[in-house]
Parts: sequence; structure tokens; C-alpha cells
Amino acid sequence: MGTLRRAGLAAAFVAAILGLTVVSFLVPDNLKIAGFGTPGSQSQRATAAIHRAFGYDPEPGMAVLARGHGPIGGARGRAEVRSLAREIASDPAVARVQTPFDSQGSGVLLSRDGLSALVLVHFRGIGEEGASAAIGRIRKHVRSPSLSVRYGGFDVGFVDDNDVVRKDLLRAELIAFPILALVLITVFRGMAAALLPLVIGGLSVLGTFAALKLLSHAIDISVYALNLSSAMGLGLAVDSGLFLVTRYREESAQHGVTPLALRRTMSRSGTAVFYSAATVAGACAALLVFPQQFIYSMGIGGVLTAFLSATAALIVVPPLLPKVAHRTHGRIGRRELPESPGVEAHAGWWYRFSRWVMRHAVLVAVVSAVLIVSAGIPATGVRWTFLDAKALPPGLESRTVADAIAREFVPNLEFPISIALSPRLAGDPGRVRALQSRIAGLPSAGIVSQPQRAPDGTGLLQVVSRAPPLSGASQALVGELRSLGEPIAAGGRIADFVDLKASIRSHALPALIVVTLTTLLALFLLTSSVVLPLKALLMNSLTLAAVFGAMVAIFQDRLFGIASLVGYHGPPAIETAISVVVIGVTLGLATDYSILLLSRVKEEHDKGRPNEDAVALGLERSGRVITNAALFQAVALLAMASSRVFVVKQLAVGIAVGVAIDATIVRACLVPALMRILGQVNWWAPRWLNRAHLRVDASVRALIARLSSRSPGDAEVGAAPATGSPTASG
Repeated sequence: MGTLRRAGLAAAFVAAILGLTVVSFLVPDNLKIAGFGTPGSQSQRATAAIHRAFGYDPEPGMAVLARGHGPIGGARGRAEVRSLAREIASDPAVARVQTPFDSQGSGVLLSRDGLSALVLVHFRGIGEEGASAAIGRIRKHVRSPSLSVRYGGFDVGFVDDNDVVRKDLLRAELIAFPILALVLITVFRGMAAALLPLVIGGLSVLGTFAALKLLSHAIDISVYALNLSSAMGLGLAVDSGLFLVTRYREESAQHGVTPLALRRTMSRSGTAVFYSAATVAGACAALLVFPQQFIYSMGIGGVLTAFLSATAALIVVPPLLPKVAHRTHGRIGRRELPESPGVEAHAGWWYRFSRWVMRHAVLVAVVSAVLIVSAGIPATGVRWTFLDAKALPPGLESRTVADAIAREFVPNLEFPISIALSPRLAGDPGRVRALQSRIAGLPSAGIVSQPQRAPDGTGLLQVVSRAPPLSGASQALVGELRSLGEPIAAGGRIADFVDLKASIRSHALPALIVVTLTTLLALFLLTSSVVLPLKALLMNSLTLAAVFGAMVAIFQDRLFGIASLVGYHGPPAIETAISVVVIGVTLGLATDYSILLLSRVKEEHDKGRPNEDAVALGLERSGRVITNAALFQAVALLAMASSRVFVVKQLAVGIAVGVAIDATIVRACLVPALMRILGQVNWWAPRWLNRAHLRVDASVRALIARLSSRSPGDAEVGAAPATGSPTASG
């Protein structure tokens, strides 16, 4: 009956995921293509005020590059450009069209060689979402018999970006799944066992995609969340699958393919999988405190992926393990690891290496720390950037137009700073002229437009910066405009970037508190120690420093040729919002590896082994698993790095670097060295916390027993003692 219950529960879970997936594909895809703005910021308020007053987005969403066969400023060229503009303006979503031959655009919208004209299009809706349908119609239907017409601009770039992200996601999955399958078959030496992690990954990825699409009908979800969910789903599935299958291999080697082997596997390693998922979900949940759609969407995707991966591992894997038991005895580890008290039987490579590390603990700890800190030094010179046309790969029409505008026209025409003037100020021509003069006198101010006034009295001025849009000078210009003392509000893409950075700074502390509390709680509940969680936080901080140093070296400073190797064509800077996601996900995965290692060390220590023996045996039993898990996670992330969008490349490579550093220098060297130095202090906790740990640990094991369709009492058969460290003191 137990087997039938497990199989029934697993079948129900699989059916639920597949059913959810089918339902999600039956409803329209409502994922958003952007989400980098900061709700409630001055930039957003200014844009909204101008939109209400004038009825259109003050930022041009489309830039149409029209090139003639000769000078376009002649009578024929003017007529052709005006005809093109009228055809574009006929679309119901278009509110305003600027050409070189009207009062607002005269002169600056002509190329320096006089052969091209720029037509700027303002849509009635704000942002990329409101413009996407119109962009598709205009591209499809608007033609000129005598002009070469190309479509670009900020909103057009995001529409192209959306298409590229979706296509790249499919290609990344087609790359990752076969490679993962081949590596898994090699590691497990069997097709059936190798399929278990892929089953977990497939279920978690499909379920996350389905949940995200359904959630998108209630809240705005960014399409970028699909990329992270895909890579994380595959990586976490391999982590949990390897851990459970490897553990079942050990247990079945001693107890045979019996219910006892399965119970011991789920009670011991199933608990670690549970805590691992909780820490990854907690780290990703920290992203939910940020108001930006892009960032919180990544958080939602990460939480869903962690939850579904763990649920699939704890429900689907148990009924399948006995069926593939005879095929799980491939060379996952170098040898069988018996439970005998002697250590000489365990003298595998990881055991010998950890012993060497602990004999030279101080030297290894110092060298490892110096290496990690040195890797983080380039991060001190980080430059931040924001999404613009350079987010697109070369060769796309919108990227070609952006490059042509930068090369042939007055710079930054498509990135004006829009200033909303109050009705009282806009109604005083003398004050407006004085304001124009003050703005024109600012060091970075270039073109200052003529004032416009809406029917409700709201005024609009637009300023084009002399400096590149995302440069420090352009950002300083936004601050100078906002500090003029007039009743004005500055918005636009550059102001969006300024407000994004301010928002991230203001929300960083709450996010770090969430990550810190989650990590401390999960590791304490696993280890019943307060020292090990604090040490894990310290090592996670070192890992993050090295990750950002590596990202700056690779993408900003272009060292080692890695940027070219991964096909990076983006700006020499780090995207601001991506950095937040890299922090959250890297912290989650780093703690995941901590749990895989410390759960095995904790078991050995609870058996009464000395601290050094427990560390050596724990690393021997988990080292190969962690290494393989990190390798598989890196494969999934590097497949994701094949994306042509630069922010996706930075995200994937950044997390992959974090995984590599954490699984090698940190887990293999720094952890055993510091555990040797601290000795029994590693396991200290107040007595009252130990008592609380006992109660919570019993509840968690009972939950895992229920998820695995067993009675709670069964979970304790052969389980590691849940009594806390025998050396803990109050």
C-alpha cells in the first residue's frame, strides 16, 4: 500500500503540473517585455503627468530612419518624408509624429550628410507595452516607394528584445538538455537513473512557466523571468536528483533495495533537499522587496522554481528510486562508503584532500581568502548601465538604426529629458524663458526645445544632453534640472536610470535582511549551530565580491577574452538591475551547496565522530556530488549565456562564476580549513535554541514523511539522530 500511495501521489503531482501547463498555453501570453522602471519615482510621475495632459508618451517610442537616393532636403525628399509621416500618423495608436520639416524638428532631424531624415513617433500609450501592437502594424504595412525605411527606437528595441529572448530561451533549452543528459548518463552509468534529475527539471521548469503565465493575468511579469527559471530549474533538479540518488545508492548498498533504504534516504537527504529549497526560495524572495517589474519577476520565478524542484524531488523521486536501484550503482562516487566507524575505509580522494587542507588549515584559509578578495578587487571600479539599444545584438534592424543615429545625427535625440511644468509656471512666458536660459547654461545641456502647453495648462520642455545618455554627466544633468527650484519634474530614460539606482540603494537593506534571516534560519535548523550559519554568511559575502570582480573584469574591462568567447557585444559596464538578481540567486545557490555539505558533516558529527573526522567524511561523501551539481548548473547557465541579449549574458555568466567559485575554493578549501580552525566551536548553540531545533526538526521530518507518502514514524527508522550536537552548550 505504501508503494501505491507514493506512486499515486507522484502521478497526481505530475498530472497537476502537466494540467497547469496545458491551461497556461490555452490563455494568451501576457508576459511583459520590459519592467525596468521604478513605480512612483519622479521620472514615472513626470511621464504620467505629461501623458495625461498631452495624450501621448513624451518619449519617442519609434525612430524611423528614411534615406533617399539623393539629398533628402529637396522638394521631392520633403514630400516623400511627409507622406511617410502621414501614413505612420494614420495608425490609431500614434499621437504625434516629428519630421525634420516641422517647427519642432527642423534641422536636428536631418543627418549630417543631408541624405537621411529621422522621423520620431510618439504613441498614445506609455512605454513598450502600449506600443508593441502598433509597432507590428507599422512595420508590416507602412512602405515608401522611393525611400529606404528602417525602424528603430527605444520601444521598437524592446519589442525586438522580447522576440530575441523567447527564441534564445528555446535554443538554450535545446543546448542544455542534451548536454545534461549525456553528462548524467556518464556519471550515473545508466539511462534510467540519469533521467530522474531531468524529470525533476522538466516538471519544475514547465510548472514554473505555467505559473508565471497564469500569474501574469493578475500582476505584471517580465519575460526575462523565463530565462532564469529555465536555468535554475535544471540546475536545482540536478542538485536534488544527484543528492537523493547518490544517497540511495549508499543506503541500498548496505540494506538492499528495501523500504528501509528508501526511508533512510528520504529522512536524511530528503531533509537536506527541503532546507536547500527553502534557502534558495528565501534568497529569491528577497528580490520581491524591489518595486521594479524585472527584479521582482525574477524573484517570483526563483521562488516557484525552488518550490517545484523540491516538491518534484520529494514526491516524484521516491517511488522511482527502487525501480532504478539496480542501475544506480554506476560510478557516481569512487567507492562504496560503508557506515563502519573506522576512517581508513573511507580514504578516497576527497577524504585525503580534506585531511591535507586541515593539516595546513591556516595557510589554506589565508591563501583562499586572498584569492577570493583579489578576484573582487576589479569590482571597486564598476560602472553601471541601463537597457538601451545596445542591449540588442548587432544585425537587428533596431540596433542598426540606433548605431546610424549615433553616427549620423545630433547625438541622443531619442533620449530627451522631459520636464513637466506646472500650469502656473507654464502660463508665465517670462518665467519659462528664464527657465530655458538657466537650463541652456547647464554644462551638459545641449538642445532645449521650445515650450509646449497642453489644454489643461501643463507645460513641457525637453532637453537633450551633450553627453552619452547613461554617462555620469547626463545623470548629473538630471539632478541639476531637478534642483532648479522651479515647480517642475524631470522624467525620461536617463531619469529612469537615476531613479532605478536610487530605488535599489533604498531597498538593498530590507533585501539583505531577508536573505540573512533565511540563511541563518535554514542552516541553524539543519545544523543546530549558530556558528556555522554565521560563517556561511561570511563566505557568501566573499563569493559575491569575487563574482562582481569577475563580471567587471569580463564585461567591463574585457580581460582574458572571455567576453568575446561568449559573444558579448554589450556596453563596457554592468547592468544595474541584473546585479541585484545575480546577488539574490548566487546567495541562494551558495547556501544550497553549504547545505549539501554540512548535512553530511552533521550526520557524522552526530554519530560521535571528532570534528575533523566528521568534516573529512562529510566532504568525502558530498564532494563529488557538489562538484557534479555545480558542473551541471554551470552547463545550464552557460547555455543561457548563448542568448544574444547582453543582460542575459551578464546574468548567466555572473551566476555561473559564483557557482564555480563556491563549489571549488569555498567548499573544497575554505570550509574544511575554517572548520578545523574553529574545532568544536563550530557546533555551539545555546541550550534553549537546541530545544527549539528539536521541535522544528521533528516537524520537518514529519512533513517530508507525508510528502513521501509514509507515516511520520517511518521517517525516523534509520534516520540520523535529531538531537543536535552532543557538544552544544548553553
